[in-house]
Amino acid sequence: MPSRQETQQLAAGVTRLRNSNGREFIEVAHPRVSARIALEGGHLVSCLPAGQKPLLWLSPQEPEVPGKPLRGGVPLCWPWFGNERSGPAHGIARTGLWELESVVVTDEAVQINLELPQSEMAIHIPDEHWKLGVQFILASDLQVTLTSTNTGSKAQILGQALHAYLPVSDITQVEIKGLDQASYLDQLTGKEEVQLGPVRFSQEVDRIYHGAIGAVQLEDAGETITVAGSGSGSTVIWNPWVKKSRRLGHFPEDGYREMLCIETANAGHDRRVLDPGETHSLSTRISHHV
Repeated sequence: MPSRQETQQLAAGVTRLRNSNGREFIEVAHPRVSARIALEGGHLVSCLPAGQKPLLWLSPQEPEVPGKPLRGGVPLCWPWFGNERSGPAHGIARTGLWELESVVVTDEAVQINLELPQSEMAIHIPDEHWKLGVQFILASDLQVTLTSTNTGSKAQILGQALHAYLPVSDITQVEIKGLDQASYLDQLTGKEEVQLGPVRFSQEVDRIYHGAIGAVQLEDAGETITVAGSGSGSTVIWNPWVKKSRRLGHFPEDGYREMLCIETANAGHDRRVLDPGETHSLSTRISHHV
């Protein structure tokens, strides 16, 4: 990480800082958890509960410069997922400059709320009207909640994902449980398939699993990371493997070996239509168990 420059104390153990590249972060140093959030993108970069391993993966080649999406952590895909609509991949939220709304610190947790300002939306989606906020609850586990309200006068389509990058010891040795018998769209072939047994990795994987699946478990060398979603009827599993890793920015050629993504989403068939005044919350909870 680049050296820090400007700092501002927001609350006990919570600091706003600007790195030497000019990118702004909120840094949390609490007895229960350490974390960093980039204001550009509303992007949780890291989360380390006390006495545990990191819950999130960040590329060791990530320069953390302004104007570029970060490779790792929890990117916010909104109001579309992937290339479902014209415009930047995964929408506008992961590059917009978010505003800090509140910080609440207790003995058990730190809660941080951000909002995407209307000026950002007016630039990129001028025909749509939304109120968008994200809440981070940082403690012995991690919860991220993205809340969208249709503030316009007509129905609006919403696709989104909490694009969590998780660390693994060796991608060829891990498995994901909780998806057996679930149907999925293989985005590499365009075919609908059914999952049989755990998900294992020996090639590129890019899948949208359908249904309110609930908790998914990443099993890795006797340890488990659980990803539990709500407000979701789709779960995305992604690993770029060898060839795509070479094309990705800020990503080591062998980076695919040490990460995968389990994303709580409203993607594919699960895109939502929100009527005027309607609110929808998408949430993911990530926890580590030995």
